Amino acid sequence: MSAGALALLEERLRHAEERIAALNRIGIALSAERDLEKLLETILTESRRFSGSEAGSLYLAEEAPEGGRRLRFKLAQNDAVSFAFKERTVPVDEASLAGWVAVNRVPIVLADAYEIPEGTPFRHNTAFDESTGFRTRAMLVVPMNDHQGDLVGVLQLMNRVGAAGPEAYPEDLVPLLLSLATQAAVCLKANQLTASIRRLFEDFAQAAIVAVEQRDPTTAGHSNRVATLTVEMAGLVDRAGEGPYASVAFSREEMREIFTAALLHDFGKISIPERVLVKAKKLSEEGLAKIRDRFDFSLAAAEATEARALLERRVRDGARVSAGELEALDAAAAERAKEFEALFEEIVAANEPTVMPKDARGRLEALLSRRIRDPRGRDTTLLLPEEFRFLSITQGSLSDEERRAIESHVSHTWRFLSTIPWTPDLARVPQIAYAHHEKLDGTGYPRGIGPSDIPPAARALTVCDIYDALTASDRPYKKAVPRDRALEILEAEAARDKLDRWMVSAFIEGKVWKSLAS
Repeated sequence: MSAGALALLEERLRHAEERIAALNRIGIALSAERDLEKLLETILTESRRFSGSEAGSLYLAEEAPEGGRRLRFKLAQNDAVSFAFKERTVPVDEASLAGWVAVNRVPIVLADAYEIPEGTPFRHNTAFDESTGFRTRAMLVVPMNDHQGDLVGVLQLMNRVGAAGPEAYPEDLVPLLLSLATQAAVCLKANQLTASIRRLFEDFAQAAIVAVEQRDPTTAGHSNRVATLTVEMAGLVDRAGEGPYASVAFSREEMREIFTAALLHDFGKISIPERVLVKAKKLSEEGLAKIRDRFDFSLAAAEATEARALLERRVRDGARVSAGELEALDAAAAERAKEFEALFEEIVAANEPTVMPKDARGRLEALLSRRIRDPRGRDTTLLLPEEFRFLSITQGSLSDEERRAIESHVSHTWRFLSTIPWTPDLARVPQIAYAHHEKLDGTGYPRGIGPSDIPPAARALTVCDIYDALTASDRPYKKAVPRDRALEILEAEAARDKLDRWMVSAFIEGKVWKSLAS
């Protein structure tokens, strides 16, 4: 073999190795990209670079609303001219170059797009050239089939530029471009599958929140609002140039993680008994009605007892009941009814989620020793000890046991979220949600942890959760707090080292609540 022939072989080998290395590099780059839009840009950019193309476009296959499939013109690049890109769709048929390739699954190689052989079903669309002054010459159009042979899209490359200027696409480049297109198709398919799984999970998360909020309609929208506020807060943390969070940054995936944790932070409430979850007052309407029935029965029993005693006396005396005695009976019954009504009104007032006045407490406590017999003849009291215990609740409408049940929703949320096999980009969702009722001074629940165990995302979530709970529209057990008052409460909690001071200041200065209006 001559020296010249050997040198030529070595040059071809070097060129082949460079192409293989380039394909490997492109494959790694495509596999690493998770963002769909960036992936599409990378596919087209790397395909053009690999083939030396001046311009290119990318079509994605999709289901058509009327049935069948179509191609969506998803992306275009052109180094020669500037243009306004607009997505559109083309049918999968043989009238266009991309459509023909999609139908037949084989590439098209053209030396000149304006010199297509007679009898060929497809034609080059000259509209772009005419509107921009660009001149399409050589073209290479290849199908993007995945590893199973399913069509994912079509890659269209134009105007190859070699060392000596414009040239046709060589035949030996076609199989390499097909290989690259297959790699791209596999990566796109994986990306689309991941996106569909992500959408499925997000839809499930939204459905789960609907299920929780249907049990307590007065809190409807809370979880979505808190998620929106928390992501806005996380953005402030991410952009902080100074202060305790200057070195903290959140990626797009971490923002999704924070949003998901905030969205599901109250999911554990689905395990809380509904009578506790929606309890507006210390005693339920049914419980209050039972006291009313006891009072009414006691009044009727007392009146019947007095009337019978009068009759028995008159039978013994052999006399008739006088009109005056009947009037006395009525007067005594009216006086008792007035007394009982006043007592019941005090019970109704004590049933509100406020502190019971001391004088009312004494009068109601006396009812614990006021003995009566119920309709079945059983000995009882006008007010039962359990009823008095609830009416004596000093703050809100929940007993200690009920409050612990409500607080347990955090642990239920943790147990539920911990059973999900999260992908690495969402792995901290349970941890963030688990800490949303913790306080920096260790007085929070359920674990009473300190600042070192409360991540920044959870600190932001806590501030946003409290703000929305305070300002949400009127609920049966509380009135909505005006925004300024809510902000004062947040500042007071931060001053007591319960909430993160930086987070509260950022929430107020950044007017994070405005994100709910968009």
